[in-house]
Amino acid sequence: MKKWMYILLGIVALGVVLYLSVDINTNTGCPPPEKPNGVPQSAAWVGGCDGGNWIELVSIEKEKVRFRIYRDWNGDLILDADFEYQGCDEFRLTKSNWEEYVAYFGSAIELMNKSGVNDRCRLEPVYPAYEEESIE
Repeated sequence: MKKWMYILLGIVALGVVLYLSVDINTNTGCPPPEKPNGVPQSAAWVGGCDGGNWIELVSIEKEKVRFRIYRDWNGDLILDADFEYQGCDEFRLTKSNWEEYVAYFGSAIELMNKSGVNDRCRLEPVYPAYEEESIE
């Protein structure tokens, strides 16, 4: 009888561990922070648990895209510029897919292409920008 109880407890414990591991691995995302005043409603959060930026798509043309990038904690405008594709072959953003591909790392917008056509490409800013954060 004790043997069956240990087996049953082992199965229950294993079930709990499996449930918790699935629950933790499927709920790993972090919600975006509260949008600061001054960041347009159309700006999307692009980031993760360790930070990110608010990015607003302004326009898309065939070979360039205009974005405004805002600081995550206070909403200050970092950069308002056109960006040109670099190393992207035929991959292009659209108004409906841009949020799933962009990531801003301080100098360019990285494009994470999940379709396999390009492993990775980027958008480089065109200078002079429309507006740029002044470094003091």
